[in-house]
Amino acid sequence: MPPGDRRPWGTAGWWVGLAIVLLFLHGLGWLQPVESLLTIPLTPLQRLIADLGRNAMDAVGFLREIRDLREEVTRLRVQVEDLQTENLRLRELAAENAELKALLGIVRENPQTTFVTATVIGYETDPYLRFLILDVGIRQGVREGMAVITQGSALVGRVASASLNRSRVRLLNDGGSQVGALLQTTRATGIVIGQPDGSLVLDFVRPDEQILPGDVVLTSGVGGQIPRALVIGQVAEVLQGREPFQRARIQPAVDPRRLSYVLVITSFPGMEALP
Repeated sequence: MPPGDRRPWGTAGWWVGLAIVLLFLHGLGWLQPVESLLTIPLTPLQRLIADLGRNAMDAVGFLREIRDLREEVTRLRVQVEDLQTENLRLRELAAENAELKALLGIVRENPQTTFVTATVIGYETDPYLRFLILDVGIRQGVREGMAVITQGSALVGRVASASLNRSRVRLLNDGGSQVGALLQTTRATGIVIGQPDGSLVLDFVRPDEQILPGDVVLTSGVGGQIPRALVIGQVAEVLQGREPFQRARIQPAVDPRRLSYVLVITSFPGMEALP
Protein backbone atom coordinates (compact mmCIF):
# COMPACT_ATOMS: atom_id res chain seq x y z
CA MET A 1 0.00 0.00 0.00
CA PRO A 2 1.46 3.48 -0.81
CA PRO A 3 2.75 5.59 2.09
CA GLY A 4 0.19 8.30 1.32
CA ASP A 5 -2.62 5.87 2.11
CA ARG A 6 -1.19 5.11 5.59
CA ARG A 7 -0.80 8.79 6.62
CA PRO A 8 -4.39 9.33 7.92
CA TRP A 9 -4.08 6.25 10.13
CA GLY A 10 -0.83 7.58 11.48
CA THR A 11 -2.40 10.95 12.30
CA ALA A 12 -5.37 9.31 14.00
CA GLY A 13 -2.99 7.14 16.00
CA TRP A 14 -1.12 10.19 17.13
CA TRP A 15 -4.34 11.89 18.37
CA VAL A 16 -5.40 8.73 20.15
CA GLY A 17 -2.06 8.52 21.86
CA LEU A 18 -2.25 12.18 22.89
CA ALA A 19 -5.70 11.65 24.32
CA ILE A 20 -4.49 8.70 26.38
CA VAL A 21 -1.59 10.71 27.73
CA LEU A 22 -3.90 13.63 28.66
CA LEU A 23 -6.30 11.30 30.42
CA PHE A 24 -3.41 9.79 32.32
CA LEU A 25 -2.12 13.21 33.36
CA HIS A 26 -5.69 14.30 34.29
CA GLY A 27 -5.97 11.24 36.48
CA LEU A 28 -2.72 12.18 38.27
CA GLY A 29 -4.00 15.76 38.75
CA TRP A 30 -1.10 17.33 36.92
CA LEU A 31 -3.44 19.10 34.42
CA GLN A 32 -5.50 20.88 37.08
CA PRO A 33 -3.67 24.23 36.77
CA VAL A 34 -4.06 24.11 32.99
CA GLU A 35 -7.71 23.12 33.27
CA SER A 36 -8.34 25.98 35.71
CA LEU A 37 -6.81 28.43 33.24
CA LEU A 38 -8.90 27.04 30.41
CA THR A 39 -12.17 27.30 32.38
CA ILE A 40 -11.70 31.04 32.93
CA PRO A 41 -12.53 32.06 29.32
CA LEU A 42 -15.17 29.31 29.12
CA THR A 43 -17.09 30.52 32.20
CA PRO A 44 -18.96 33.36 30.40
CA LEU A 45 -19.83 30.92 27.63
CA GLN A 46 -21.16 28.45 30.18
CA ARG A 47 -23.20 31.20 31.81
CA LEU A 48 -24.52 32.28 28.43
CA ILE A 49 -25.52 28.72 27.60
CA ALA A 50 -27.14 28.35 31.04
CA ASP A 51 -29.02 31.64 30.60
CA LEU A 52 -30.17 30.58 27.15
CA GLY A 53 -31.34 27.30 28.59
CA ARG A 54 -33.28 29.04 31.35
CA ASN A 55 -34.76 31.53 28.87
CA ALA A 56 -35.77 28.68 26.60
CA MET A 57 -37.46 26.91 29.51
CA ASP A 58 -39.17 30.15 30.51
CA ALA A 59 -40.36 30.62 26.91
CA VAL A 60 -41.72 27.09 26.82
CA GLY A 61 -43.48 27.66 30.13
CA PHE A 62 -44.86 30.99 28.88
CA LEU A 63 -46.21 29.36 25.72
CA ARG A 64 -47.75 26.61 27.83
CA GLU A 65 -49.41 29.24 30.05
CA ILE A 66 -50.76 31.02 26.95
CA ARG A 67 -52.19 27.73 25.69
CA ASP A 68 -53.75 27.02 29.09
CA LEU A 69 -55.18 30.55 29.26
CA ARG A 70 -56.70 30.20 25.79
CA GLU A 71 -58.29 26.91 26.80
CA GLU A 72 -59.60 28.54 29.98
CA VAL A 73 -61.00 31.51 28.04
CA THR A 74 -62.73 29.13 25.62
CA ARG A 75 -64.18 27.15 28.52
CA LEU A 76 -65.37 30.32 30.27
CA ARG A 77 -66.88 31.67 27.04
CA VAL A 78 -68.88 28.46 26.59
CA GLN A 79 -69.93 28.64 30.23
CA VAL A 80 -71.07 32.27 29.83
CA GLU A 81 -73.08 31.39 26.72
CA ASP A 82 -74.70 28.51 28.59
CA LEU A 83 -75.54 30.79 31.50
CA GLN A 84 -76.99 33.42 29.16
CA THR A 85 -79.15 30.78 27.50
CA GLU A 86 -80.27 29.49 30.88
CA ASN A 87 -81.02 33.04 32.03
CA LEU A 88 -83.18 33.67 28.97
CA ARG A 89 -84.97 30.37 29.55
CA LEU A 90 -85.62 31.29 33.19
CA ARG A 91 -86.89 34.71 32.15
CA GLU A 92 -89.31 33.10 29.73
CA LEU A 93 -90.46 30.65 32.39
CA ALA A 94 -90.95 33.53 34.83
CA ALA A 95 -93.00 35.46 32.28
CA GLU A 96 -95.14 32.41 31.53
CA ASN A 97 -95.55 31.75 35.24
CA ALA A 98 -96.70 35.33 35.83
CA GLU A 99 -99.17 35.02 32.96
CA LEU A 100 -100.59 31.76 34.30
CA LYS A 101 -100.74 33.18 37.82
CA ALA A 102 -102.77 36.16 36.57
CA LEU A 103 -105.18 33.84 34.76
CA LEU A 104 -105.51 31.70 37.90
CA GLY A 105 -106.45 34.86 39.79
CA ILE A 106 -109.32 35.45 37.36
CA VAL A 107 -110.57 31.89 37.86
CA ARG A 108 -110.50 32.26 41.66
CA GLU A 109 -112.27 35.62 41.57
CA ASN A 110 -115.12 34.23 39.47
CA PRO A 111 -116.20 30.96 41.09
CA GLN A 112 -119.55 30.93 39.25
CA THR A 113 -117.85 31.14 35.86
CA THR A 114 -116.18 28.15 34.23
CA PHE A 115 -113.02 28.45 32.20
CA VAL A 116 -110.76 26.33 30.02
CA THR A 117 -107.08 27.24 30.05
CA ALA A 118 -105.59 27.15 26.55
CA THR A 119 -102.15 27.52 25.05
CA VAL A 120 -101.73 29.73 22.01
CA ILE A 121 -100.13 27.52 19.36
CA GLY A 122 -100.51 29.73 16.29
CA TYR A 123 -101.25 33.17 14.94
CA GLU A 124 -102.67 33.75 11.49
CA THR A 125 -100.97 36.70 9.85
CA ASP A 126 -103.15 37.09 6.79
CA PRO A 127 -103.61 40.87 6.20
CA TYR A 128 -107.40 40.49 6.24
CA LEU A 129 -107.89 37.56 8.66
CA ARG A 130 -106.72 37.80 12.26
CA PHE A 131 -107.02 34.61 14.30
CA LEU A 132 -105.33 32.80 17.16
CA ILE A 133 -105.05 29.02 17.17
CA LEU A 134 -105.58 27.29 20.53
CA ASP A 135 -104.80 23.76 21.67
CA VAL A 136 -108.32 23.14 23.03
CA GLY A 137 -111.53 22.26 21.24
CA ILE A 138 -114.85 20.44 21.51
CA ARG A 139 -113.38 17.72 23.71
CA GLN A 140 -112.51 20.35 26.32
CA GLY A 141 -115.96 21.98 26.12
CA VAL A 142 -115.08 24.81 23.72
CA ARG A 143 -117.80 25.96 21.33
CA GLU A 144 -118.17 28.59 18.64
CA GLY A 145 -119.02 32.05 19.97
CA MET A 146 -117.34 31.67 23.38
CA ALA A 147 -115.34 34.59 24.71
CA VAL A 148 -111.56 34.30 25.06
CA ILE A 149 -109.81 36.49 27.64
CA THR A 150 -106.37 37.11 29.08
CA GLN A 151 -105.00 38.67 32.28
CA GLY A 152 -106.87 41.71 33.53
CA SER A 153 -110.07 40.18 32.14
CA ALA A 154 -109.17 41.69 28.77
CA LEU A 155 -111.18 40.36 25.85
CA VAL A 156 -109.02 38.78 23.14
CA GLY A 157 -111.79 37.66 20.81
CA ARG A 158 -114.38 34.96 20.28
CA VAL A 159 -114.13 31.35 19.18
CA ALA A 160 -114.88 31.26 15.46
CA SER A 161 -114.65 27.49 15.00
CA ALA A 162 -113.69 24.43 17.04
CA SER A 163 -112.55 20.95 16.11
CA LEU A 164 -111.92 18.06 18.48
CA ASN A 165 -108.74 19.48 20.08
CA ARG A 166 -108.21 22.77 18.26
CA SER A 167 -110.04 26.07 17.95
CA ARG A 168 -109.70 29.30 16.01
CA VAL A 169 -110.28 32.59 17.79
CA ARG A 170 -111.42 35.60 15.78
CA LEU A 171 -109.53 38.55 17.26
CA LEU A 172 -111.24 41.82 18.12
CA ASN A 173 -109.42 43.65 15.34
CA ASP A 174 -110.45 41.17 12.64
CA GLY A 175 -112.64 42.74 9.98
CA GLY A 176 -115.50 40.36 10.84
CA SER A 177 -115.52 41.07 14.59
CA GLN A 178 -118.32 42.99 16.32
CA VAL A 179 -118.83 43.28 20.09
CA GLY A 180 -121.38 45.25 22.10
CA ALA A 181 -119.55 47.89 24.16
CA LEU A 182 -120.07 50.17 27.14
CA LEU A 183 -117.97 53.20 28.17
CA GLN A 184 -117.00 52.91 31.83
CA THR A 185 -117.31 56.58 32.77
CA THR A 186 -120.12 57.98 30.65
CA ARG A 187 -122.00 54.66 30.28
CA ALA A 188 -122.47 55.35 26.58
CA THR A 189 -123.08 52.23 24.52
CA GLY A 190 -122.13 51.22 21.03
CA ILE A 191 -120.50 48.45 19.00
CA VAL A 192 -116.75 47.87 18.71
CA ILE A 193 -116.01 46.79 15.15
CA GLY A 194 -112.75 45.40 13.75
CA GLN A 195 -111.45 47.26 10.70
CA PRO A 196 -109.75 45.93 7.55
CA ASP A 197 -106.52 47.69 8.57
CA GLY A 198 -106.48 45.93 11.95
CA SER A 199 -107.71 48.88 14.03
CA LEU A 200 -110.74 49.05 16.33
CA VAL A 201 -113.59 51.54 16.07
CA LEU A 202 -116.45 52.20 18.48
CA ASP A 203 -119.47 52.94 16.31
CA PHE A 204 -123.21 53.56 16.63
CA VAL A 205 -122.94 55.74 19.75
CA ARG A 206 -126.02 57.96 20.01
CA PRO A 207 -125.42 61.70 19.53
CA ASP A 208 -126.81 62.53 22.97
CA GLU A 209 -124.16 60.37 24.70
CA GLN A 210 -120.66 61.48 25.57
CA ILE A 211 -117.36 59.94 24.46
CA LEU A 212 -114.30 60.92 26.50
CA PRO A 213 -110.74 60.25 25.30
CA GLY A 214 -109.06 57.80 27.67
CA ASP A 215 -112.34 56.30 28.84
CA VAL A 216 -112.23 52.52 29.34
CA VAL A 217 -114.28 50.47 26.89
CA LEU A 218 -115.98 47.39 28.34
CA THR A 219 -118.22 44.68 26.95
CA SER A 220 -121.89 45.51 27.43
CA GLY A 221 -123.02 41.91 27.76
CA VAL A 222 -125.84 42.52 25.28
CA GLY A 223 -126.91 39.27 23.68
CA GLY A 224 -125.96 37.11 26.65
CA GLN A 225 -123.08 35.29 24.93
CA ILE A 226 -120.24 37.42 26.31
CA PRO A 227 -119.98 38.42 29.99
CA ARG A 228 -120.47 42.04 30.90
CA ALA A 229 -117.52 44.29 31.89
CA LEU A 230 -114.71 42.50 30.07
CA VAL A 231 -112.04 45.05 29.10
CA ILE A 232 -111.83 45.89 25.40
CA GLY A 233 -109.53 48.91 25.50
CA GLN A 234 -109.50 52.70 25.80
CA VAL A 235 -110.85 55.54 23.71
CA ALA A 236 -107.85 56.86 21.77
CA GLU A 237 -109.55 59.45 19.58
CA VAL A 238 -113.06 60.72 18.88
CA LEU A 239 -113.70 60.51 15.14
CA GLN A 240 -115.99 62.42 12.83
CA GLY A 241 -119.26 60.58 13.19
CA ARG A 242 -121.62 59.44 10.51
CA GLU A 243 -124.96 61.06 11.24
CA PRO A 244 -126.75 60.35 13.44
CA PHE A 245 -124.07 58.37 15.35
CA GLN A 246 -120.73 59.13 16.99
CA ARG A 247 -117.54 57.13 16.45
CA ALA A 248 -114.18 56.74 18.20
CA ARG A 249 -110.92 54.92 17.60
CA ILE A 250 -110.12 52.36 20.31
CA GLN A 251 -106.70 51.29 21.59
CA PRO A 252 -106.95 47.55 22.34
CA ALA A 253 -106.14 46.44 25.89
CA VAL A 254 -103.99 43.53 24.72
CA ASP A 255 -101.60 42.65 21.91
CA PRO A 256 -102.62 39.08 20.96
CA ARG A 257 -99.24 38.38 19.37
CA ARG A 258 -97.64 38.49 22.81
CA LEU A 259 -99.95 35.91 24.39
CA SER A 260 -98.86 32.44 25.44
CA TYR A 261 -101.95 31.40 27.42
CA VAL A 262 -105.61 32.46 27.46
CA LEU A 263 -108.87 31.48 29.13
CA VAL A 264 -111.96 30.38 27.23
CA ILE A 265 -115.14 31.24 29.12
CA THR A 266 -117.32 28.16 28.71
CA SER A 267 -120.13 29.33 30.99
CA PHE A 268 -121.10 32.25 33.21
CA PRO A 269 -124.18 33.41 35.15
CA GLY A 270 -126.88 34.58 32.73
CA MET A 271 -125.22 33.00 29.72
CA GLU A 272 -127.62 32.26 26.90
CA ALA A 273 -127.33 29.09 24.84
CA LEU A 274 -124.92 29.45 21.97
CA PRO A 275 -126.25 28.61 18.51
